[in-house]
This record gives sequence, structure tokens and C-alpha cells, in this order.
Amino acid sequence: MNTNEKSSEKVIEYVETRILAGKLKVDDRLPAERDLAQQLNISRTAVREGIRLLEVIGIVESRQGSGNYIARHFDETLDQVLTMMYALDDLRYDEIREFRYAVERQALVLAVRNADARGKRALQEHLDGLLHAETEEEQAECDRMLHATLVEMSHNRLVIANYAALNRVINRFIRDVRRQIRDQNPEEFESFQTCHRQLVEAVVTGNLEMGKEALDRHFVYIARDFDT
Repeated sequence: MNTNEKSSEKVIEYVETRILAGKLKVDDRLPAERDLAQQLNISRTAVREGIRLLEVIGIVESRQGSGNYIARHFDETLDQVLTMMYALDDLRYDEIREFRYAVERQALVLAVRNADARGKRALQEHLDGLLHAETEEEQAECDRMLHATLVEMSHNRLVIANYAALNRVINRFIRDVRRQIRDQNPEEFESFQTCHRQLVEAVVTGNLEMGKEALDRHFVYIARDFDT
């Protein structure tokens, strides 16, 4: 690590410390680069490098002719970082599935609480596609969208970001799992589909216990067919 890289860390630490202390909030303007350089006893080049790194992760934005401001554009960055972390850590599928279950179960609790008409309509549309689409590929996509919509209805950005990252790692398996369940036992596949019906009904009607039961059975099928 060169001197500028070490010095630029002072900028990141400066911003982090003040955000955690509540001294910097979204839309607050950072001191001018010259003032930061003097205050932190580093070069203006190091300040610019630190600001650039904070821009990359979505914490700071530069406004032409105005300066650098605290931003909140890190949702996509968080999604990307988590995706790569889960992939590079070489996690076992059962670890990812168990965490996905925990995230989706909490999302269900929040979705039942926060459900609005728009979200309910989207769930119903995805359920109709899952049950009636002509191809298995289309059904699998509706399956994915149904669960993603439920998670989005939680309105919790950390829940949504973690779920999106997990799904990027395992989405390619969803179609295969559906086909495996259907081919091995058509009656079980109908029961698997019923899990989705009841999950949507639970959110639409505000019946959390029904939703938890449906989600638990859904993951029993996934655990059995995925983990093997």
C-alpha cells in the first residue's frame, strides 16, 4: 500500500466516524478538499482518492460546482458486494438455503404487516403465471418473481439486498428444482404449488400463521431436492 492509499484511509475514517456520531447526514456537504487536507494533514491527492473510494461505494456524491455531499446510493453496491462474497466464500448450498429461509421468513412477517394493494396485485399476477404459464421456464420465472415481490414488500433494504444477493448465487437452480419435484412425483408437485397459493393468500389476507406454514413446507421440498 503506497503513502497516498494509507492517507486516503484517513478520509474514509473521517467520514465514517462522523456518520456514526450523527455529525454527518444525507445531503450534508463535506469540507472542501483543501480544508480536509489541512485538517487531516494529508495531500489533496490523497483526499481526492478517499473521496473517489467513497463515491464508488455510494456514500459520497460529487455535485458539479458545489462540492462533495453525503449520499445514500449504496443499495446496488451492497447487493454486488454480497453476491461476490457469497460466491467467493465457497459456501455450501445448504448454508445459503438456510440463510435464505431466515431472510424470507422475516420478509414474510414484514410483508404481512406492510402489504399494500399494489404489492398484493403483483403477488397475484406472479401466482397466476406460476400456475398457468405455458412453459416451465416462464413458470420458474414467475416463481422467482413471486418470492422477490414478497421480499420487496418488507420495505427493509437490508432484507432486500441480502435476498437479491443470495438469489444471484442460486437462481440458476430454481427451474431444475421445480422440474425435479414435478418429474419425481406429480402429486407432490401440486402440493408444492399449493405452498405458493397459500403464501400469497396469507399475505393478501394478513394471515401470518398460514404464511409461515406455507413457507416452511416450501423449504422442506427445496431442502430435500436441492441439498441432494
